[in-house]
Amino acid sequence: MSKPLDLLTTTSLGGVFVQTIRGLIFSLLITLLFSGIMILVYRLIHDSLTYNRKFSATLPMLALSSNLLLVLIQNNPLFSLGALGALSICRIRTNTRDPRDLGFVFWSLTIGISSALGAFAVGLAGTLVLSAVMLIFGRTKKKKNVLTMVVRGDKELVTFVEDMLCQTQGSNIQSKNIFQDSFELVYELQISQSEEEQLAQTLGDMKGIYGVNVLAPQTKVA
Repeated sequence: MSKPLDLLTTTSLGGVFVQTIRGLIFSLLITLLFSGIMILVYRLIHDSLTYNRKFSATLPMLALSSNLLLVLIQNNPLFSLGALGALSICRIRTNTRDPRDLGFVFWSLTIGISSALGAFAVGLAGTLVLSAVMLIFGRTKKKKNVLTMVVRGDKELVTFVEDMLCQTQGSNIQSKNIFQDSFELVYELQISQSEEEQLAQTLGDMKGIYGVNVLAPQTKVA
């Protein structure tokens, strides 16, 4: 059995593992390996709206920092764990895009601590289990191409335009404003880009329509 595999399976959970430069390098490499798996999982479960590239780069930094901090204060592990707690609180007080990001903070700290203690089997098992859990339960469902269309025009056309939009796939009315001589309709639609362009062109060419605005997904109308 190779030496790295022996370390993964026979190292005790007590005390700090790193005693030499070679041990430090090995511990940091294991931390980077587990952090790479964590970053990959983070990317897979987030979509383009919730994925934060800067936060993703911060995760391995937290893991490496916690590893080095525990090594530097190896004569007093309780004090080092308190210092790690203070670091995690500082990160949590920063606003995050997604509540799941808090879990990745603690996951990152766990990787660093387990590697510094030499508990590589615990770090590996935890990384694999957490990866499986997040990939199964934490993945964001991909939404269809949802857009918001705002149509303004003469009041006489409101019924015709409303019927036209209601027949569109995945239509859902968000707002309907009727003024003395005009109207404003806000609809949420689930259509492809080609259908969107065709619908906008058809409405825009109609006499009596002042304007057709298409808002990007996740855009809210004030």
